[in-house]
Amino acid sequence: MAVRTTSDHEADAPTGILLALAAYGSFTLMDASIKVLGGRYHVVQVVFFNALFAFATVTAIAALRRRLAGTRSPQWRLHLLRWAIGLPGGLAIFWAYPRMPLADVYAILFAAPLFMTALSVPVLAERVGWRRWTAVLTGFLGILVMLRPGSGLFGPAALAALFGALVHACNMLLLRRMRGIDPPEAFGIWGNGLTLLATSVLLPWVWRTPTPADLALHAFAGVIAGGGFLLLVLAHAKAPVAVLAPFQYSQMLYGIVLGALLFGDLPELETLAGAAIVVASGLYIFHREAVRGQRPRS
Repeated sequence: MAVRTTSDHEADAPTGILLALAAYGSFTLMDASIKVLGGRYHVVQVVFFNALFAFATVTAIAALRRRLAGTRSPQWRLHLLRWAIGLPGGLAIFWAYPRMPLADVYAILFAAPLFMTALSVPVLAERVGWRRWTAVLTGFLGILVMLRPGSGLFGPAALAALFGALVHACNMLLLRRMRGIDPPEAFGIWGNGLTLLATSVLLPWVWRTPTPADLALHAFAGVIAGGGFLLLVLAHAKAPVAVLAPFQYSQMLYGIVLGALLFGDLPELETLAGAAIVVASGLYIFHREAVRGQRPRS
């Protein structure tokens, strides 16, 4: 089977970028739905329904793409580890959404690339040069600008979002070890399937019967999450990671617009300033990784 080269990817980069922007827009719509539902139902129940409908959507996508057989992964232990690491972070992020403006949560979650760079040294034994260390430290300074310790904003919800960013970084580092073996759908099926099983055990203790409208919103959130996943898979088939990675920051713009329209939330000036520092640091890290990836290896 022919393997696409980087030049093949670059020829389709505009299409890949548009697909990625649509994917991150879909994820923002999901997050806005979670923010609404999280104010009415226990976070475990919200995560359960999101996993249920996302699992069904991703499984249908895998079936249509004839990749269900590939989800019987030879690296199932790593899938279990990735899920065990990711579930607490997912619960923390879903818990934070109804307690903070969307844009504020996103601004904190954008610290994930900073954590990834810092953790890649002890976890993957990678070498990080002084430029990327400077970007990491600058990014963490941006987080302090956003949270303003002592101002009262550095509360449980902000800490939960920061924990979610750390967990996401660990998850992405593990994903680096797992890529290239399983089809992309395997990650959605394993993660959502295991989450569905785990939260169903706790569900009887937190259950509250959803209204028909809320059940429809649960379904919308899960389906659009699965749809966004497919869009992101298609985007990465069109353009390389180095081209697409910076566009995840489009969620800040989406979050500001949806937060203002749906919830009347507008980020404070300090939040925007801190987010700008974090985003700039993350973009520089992406740039340095792209430069390093282009160098010939001895």
